Amino acid sequence: MKILVISNLYPPHVLGGYEILCGQVCGELQQRGHEVTVLTSRYGWDGDAPTGDTLEPPSSPRICRTLRLYLPFDRPPQLLRRRRWLVGTYNYRRTRECLRHVRPDVIFIWSQLRLTVGPARAAQASGYPVVYTFNDENIASYFPARFKLTPRGLIAYILDHWVVPSITLKGLRFDHVTCISRCVKRNLIAKGLPISHARVIYQGIPIEQFPPKANMGRIHHPARLLYVGQLHPYKGVHTLIEAAHRIAESRIGDARASSVRFSVTIAGDGPEPYKRQLVDMAAHGAAVIEFKGKVPHAELSSLYREHDLFVFPSIWREAFGLTHLEAMASGIPVISTANGGQGEFLRHGHNALIFEPGNAHQLAERIDQLLRDATLRRRLAERARALVERQFTLKRYVSELETFLQEAVVVARRESVAGFLPRAVTPSG
Repeated sequence: MKILVISNLYPPHVLGGYEILCGQVCGELQQRGHEVTVLTSRYGWDGDAPTGDTLEPPSSPRICRTLRLYLPFDRPPQLLRRRRWLVGTYNYRRTRECLRHVRPDVIFIWSQLRLTVGPARAAQASGYPVVYTFNDENIASYFPARFKLTPRGLIAYILDHWVVPSITLKGLRFDHVTCISRCVKRNLIAKGLPISHARVIYQGIPIEQFPPKANMGRIHHPARLLYVGQLHPYKGVHTLIEAAHRIAESRIGDARASSVRFSVTIAGDGPEPYKRQLVDMAAHGAAVIEFKGKVPHAELSSLYREHDLFVFPSIWREAFGLTHLEAMASGIPVISTANGGQGEFLRHGHNALIFEPGNAHQLAERIDQLLRDATLRRRLAERARALVERQFTLKRYVSELETFLQEAVVVARRESVAGFLPRAVTPSG
C-alpha cells in the first residue's frame, strides 16, 4: 500500500510517547514493504530549516514538514478562531499539494491537536479512504460551539455553524476509526463523536528494546522508585511525593526499617509552576527525591532496569499506558492508578498493585507492601512481562493497524466499483 500519514508532530520533534509510537509504526510499515509518506508540521525546526521535504534514509518513511500549528505547544490552549481558520486554510492547500504528488491508497490521520482540521478536510475531499486513530480525546476540541442563550454563546454558535464551520468537525465523516482503548472510545462517544463503530486496537511497544532486568523482584538497598512521564498536575506526581514522605517519616528512628529505605527518581518535564511546586514539596520531607528532567526515549530502557518499582500516580483518565508497558517489559513491578485505559490491562494483585487516584495514604501502603514482600514483587514482575510478550508488542499492534488500513482500501474500491454499476445490479449492502 501507499500510505500517507498525517500528524501534528513526528520524531525527532515530540511531546511524548504517541509521537514516538507514530514513528515506530511508520518505520515498521515501511519495513513490511509499504510505501509510507509522513505529512507533518514544521514545529521544532528553526528558521533555517527546510520548508519542503526532509529526506530520511531509504529504509525510513519520506517526511514532508510543510504543515503549521495554529498555536505552539509552549503556549496554553486558546480557541483563536481567526488563527485556526488562517492556518487551517493553509494546511488544506498544503495537504492537497501533497496528495497530488503521493496519490496514496489510504490516508492515515494521527493527532490533529493544534494542527487544525484543514488536513482532514483535504483528505476527505480527495476521495481516498481516510482512517483515523484516536490516541486521546483531543479531537473533541474541534466540536462546534453548542447553542447558548447568551450574547457570547450566540456569537460563538453563529461563527462555528455558519461563518467558519471549516475550523470545526462539521461535515467531517469518520467512516474508519480505531481507538487505543475502550476508555477513549467510550468518552468520545459520550462527547458526541459518532464512532460507535470504531475498532479498539491496543497499542504496543518494541519489546526487544526493553529487555527484562536480571533477577526480577530483587531490589537495591536503598530501593529505587521511578516515575516517567510529563509533569502536569493531572499526572498526580505530587501524590507520589506525599506518599514517599509519609513512608520515610514513619521510618525515622526505626532501626528495623533499614531494609526498606528507598529513593524516588522523577523523569519528565512540564510547566514551570508545577515543577517548582514539586521541587518545593520534595525539599520539605524526609524522602530522598531526584528530578532527572526529560530523559531521551533511547535511554529509558536502562533507566527502567536501574530501578526497582515503577509508580504511575495519574489522577485523570489516561488514554492508555505506554510507559506502563515499557516498565512491565523491563521486569519492574508497577504501582498505578487504573481509572483510564491502563485499567484495561492492569489487574490488582496479579500483574500490578492499584491505588485510588490522589490517595497518598493508599499509595504509601502499596509502596511499603512491595518494598517488604520479595515474593509478591517477583510474581507481579514475571506476570507483567509475560502479558506484554503475549499481547502488547509493536509488531502485533502494527499487524492489526495494517489489516485495518487494508480493509479501508478494500471498502473504498468496492464502493468505487459499485458507483459505476447500473442501479439495478448494484450489490446490496
